[in-house]
Amino acid sequence: MNATPLDDVTDEGAVVRLNGVDLFVRRFGDRALPVLVVIHGGPTWDHSYLLPAIADLVDVAHVVVFDLRGCGRSHRTPPIGDLPESHLQPDLLADDVAALIRAVTAGPADVLGFSFGGRIAMRLVQQQPGVVRRLVLASTTAYGDFDGELHGSAEYRQRRELCADISFDDPLLTGPAAPDGALSRAMAHAHAPLQVWRLDRLDAWRQVLGRVRFSSDYNRPYASGSLLPGGPDDAAAVLREWGRPVLILHGAKEMSFPVGTARRLHAALPASTLVEVPDAGHMAHFDNPSDWLAAIRRFLTRS
Repeated sequence: MNATPLDDVTDEGAVVRLNGVDLFVRRFGDRALPVLVVIHGGPTWDHSYLLPAIADLVDVAHVVVFDLRGCGRSHRTPPIGDLPESHLQPDLLADDVAALIRAVTAGPADVLGFSFGGRIAMRLVQQQPGVVRRLVLASTTAYGDFDGELHGSAEYRQRRELCADISFDDPLLTGPAAPDGALSRAMAHAHAPLQVWRLDRLDAWRQVLGRVRFSSDYNRPYASGSLLPGGPDDAAAVLREWGRPVLILHGAKEMSFPVGTARRLHAALPASTLVEVPDAGHMAHFDNPSDWLAAIRRFLTRS
């Protein structure tokens, strides 16, 4: 890849060399405003599913979004690129975010981590706490012990019945000749009723999925058990010790990380702000963008 100087990157995006890897980066809005770095989830998705919501925050922030290593148009593992699979570990992803922040601004930046990206954001706070000023944890969790709450929900069980089953052994999805990102693409479409609360907007959501650059890079290390958890072992303790402002932003109808996990983290961080977005599931920015964006704006602009 031919790397572009970060100063030359626009909202169209370009590949930038940071922390020894090539990252596809986009920058939106006035560069004189406070920086907001956005970490997407997946990790086999790219950043595009968060658009246009995050780009709408340009009235309060200079928004910087990128594809994690192993994702989208960033540095990829074979056969797409030459990045070793061992270099997909979450501590390195967090270091990439820190390198991006330091390249964009002289001071700490605000960080929004969505889903898996929220786990990486919490690890970033653990590893390099000085680069983060304020933290937005969107549709994510600090905990792993939530299966009981999730499967105990009648709404979850009803929605699960609307989902198609995906076989991890299907050679069309995971075999050597499978297209890049085939498994993640199939899962995203099959599990859409669990991701989006607004069933009347499923067709629109599938149009969003049609623009996502799914990848396969994380499939093998995840299946083998070699991929470490995205976040710290005790993320609540990490955030409590860090002590800076945290917004916990969760869909009230979340069916990936049940809303009880957000309330639990809020209770562990008394100074945090919890916003439960009404009529919204995991993709709360899509289900209810007005309330989702309003919560972020209030948090980023408060003194």
